[in-house]
Amino acid sequence: MNRNQWRAEKRSLWVRELLKEFHETASRFQAVYGRYTENGLVAFEDIDRLVGSEGSKGDLWRLKDSCHRLWREVDPREEMNGCLVDWMMGSLFHEAMKLKENAYIYQFYRPLAEKMAGGPRKKGGELLICGMECERFMRRTVREIRRQMENLGVMFGRATYLLRLMMPEQAHNAILLRYLIENETVVLQLWGESLTGLLGDLFDGAPEQGYCAAARSYLVDRWLARAEAAYRQALAIDPACEEARRQVLQLKPLVADELAGDDRGERGRALPMT
Repeated sequence: MNRNQWRAEKRSLWVRELLKEFHETASRFQAVYGRYTENGLVAFEDIDRLVGSEGSKGDLWRLKDSCHRLWREVDPREEMNGCLVDWMMGSLFHEAMKLKENAYIYQFYRPLAEKMAGGPRKKGGELLICGMECERFMRRTVREIRRQMENLGVMFGRATYLLRLMMPEQAHNAILLRYLIENETVVLQLWGESLTGLLGDLFDGAPEQGYCAAARSYLVDRWLARAEAAYRQALAIDPACEEARRQVLQLKPLVADELAGDDRGERGRALPMT
């Protein structure tokens, strides 16, 4: 394998990992946003887990780095959608960093500000002014937190949309196709559509070809049962698909033998030593 082939395979794997990590991160943010809408509060610990630090990178930090690795040195004219994803992930990270700072200030300094605001104001004008200033600062921090949470919600939506725009460019990415077939709920949760609908977009209205492409990849790695299952899904969509029909006939006895061998192995391992 030459260097270009190696890099192409690595990029396919990186895109698969990016989509997986984004789905997990978006789900975590939705949980944080749900708690925020219920009580109007944002826990510093929740945002810290999303962002992390230089020594312990969080979800958004890793996503930003993954996107930079994929598209930072790519010509935007060749991979426009990917470069836009890179830009949006970077923007998400930096907005979350600002939110993290405000969440920290509000969570850990608000009790002190409340004490100063309600303290003995008759002991001098300086204490009164300081207490009022702390109140104004905290109100401003709350406004910034609300604005940043709303911004993040919008930006996650844009990132999700940009990833969907990028999907047709990944029709050749068998590693990604396998991930999507094995995790159909990801497609529904991210984009509100079925896997068949997505594959139809990737393969010019012939979603069965997406299942066949994944099946061929499974065969290369000797995942016979998964290859047969993918070909059967292709046949369910298009019973006239010649490749799927031929391969199911060939794979059926091989998969049966493989399963029987596994079963014999399990029973053999269960026998007592004599």
